[in-house]
Amino acid sequence: MYPTCTFVRYTIKSAATATFLYSRLILLKSISVSLPVFLLLCLQANAASPDTSAEDFYIKVGGGIYLQDLPESSPFIRTNGREEALDFLDHYDGKDDGALVALTLGKAHGYRFTELHGFLTSYTSKHTREYREDPAPWAQVRTRFQDQHCPPGSAIGECITPQTQRHLLNLIRDDPHVRAVGWIGRIDGGAMPFGSAIFAWGDPIRIRTRREVDFYGLDLVTGKQPGPAGRSIASMYLGPSYKRLRQDIKTFAYESNRPATVNHLTLSEDLDASYYGGALGTRMDFPLRPDWNLTLDGTLGVYYLDAEYKGAQRTFISSGTFAMDEVTDHRTSDTRWAATLSLQTSLVFSYSEHVAFRIGAGIEYLSDVPKMRYAKLGENFGPGDPHSPARIEYSDAFGYFSSISVEFKGK
Repeated sequence: MYPTCTFVRYTIKSAATATFLYSRLILLKSISVSLPVFLLLCLQANAASPDTSAEDFYIKVGGGIYLQDLPESSPFIRTNGREEALDFLDHYDGKDDGALVALTLGKAHGYRFTELHGFLTSYTSKHTREYREDPAPWAQVRTRFQDQHCPPGSAIGECITPQTQRHLLNLIRDDPHVRAVGWIGRIDGGAMPFGSAIFAWGDPIRIRTRREVDFYGLDLVTGKQPGPAGRSIASMYLGPSYKRLRQDIKTFAYESNRPATVNHLTLSEDLDASYYGGALGTRMDFPLRPDWNLTLDGTLGVYYLDAEYKGAQRTFISSGTFAMDEVTDHRTSDTRWAATLSLQTSLVFSYSEHVAFRIGAGIEYLSDVPKMRYAKLGENFGPGDPHSPARIEYSDAFGYFSSISVEFKGK
């Protein structure tokens, strides 16, 4: 959700160096949170107007829809006959919407105001898709193998032995048209046992994914509102800000030309991103009629992003020469700087001195949203070959929202 500054990784050669780097990281994280708080207090201390003493309290309660367009990824790849990764199968669509709930508590003291604002949006999406490759190259490989190694009239399965299997593999690897789809083996990068196929060699794969997304945040800002300039009123505000984006993903995949109990993969993943930082914004109010106002709001946020991944994988193979039922756990984390930019417009109707209704819509840009990558292009995924473990990468994302809220004011 924001412009990025990528950290450079250094090799830690001693315990003293590790302690030094860790202390600097904690100091940097503390500054990112404490500096906005310090500025907020300074602004509030200096913003008081000597001629104003009336205090107004207000509460805004709203609900609506938040549409998120998040990055897509999945632990599935397409390979050639040499089992080299050619591309990724980004299985699920990251665009979906959920209910939005927002609450603002505020206090205005003359030209000064302080607000505590929180929001929450959540949704669950399900995706099912089948992937298949051109069966013609596989049929040609089977025919060549049967002609060379099978007695007339026998099935190909009866001819595959430890001695003839390598001839079949060589025919597959030498055919430039052969393509396969499958999962990446172990998410920790470890090699699969020899003989445990992890790809649907010419067979289709069906993938089912259930994705739960929670996105929420809390801002504490204070600002100063100058006197009317013409017909409009402008205000500036700043303060500490926190956001969290949690993705819980469950995947089940199997070769769909067999029963789902024969060869399958189950994967449970938790990808958590916490954003610590501050927000700086401006707000413009334009009177349209005595009871109607148009409000434009723009906010820039800068954050320290802490991303964590936890995955649990089960690989079950019973159709190969060597059956397997294996569980693999993997954890990883990463940090970087990130930013947000949001723009919102609202139409406000003052029903009475103490009640107002607001209809709003807006867009939010997210510079860095974590996603998982489970391999690198060109890596080999044959049995016995280790590969890159699952790692956190980043893409930008957008959020689109609309809401209706009611505001209550009082002394």
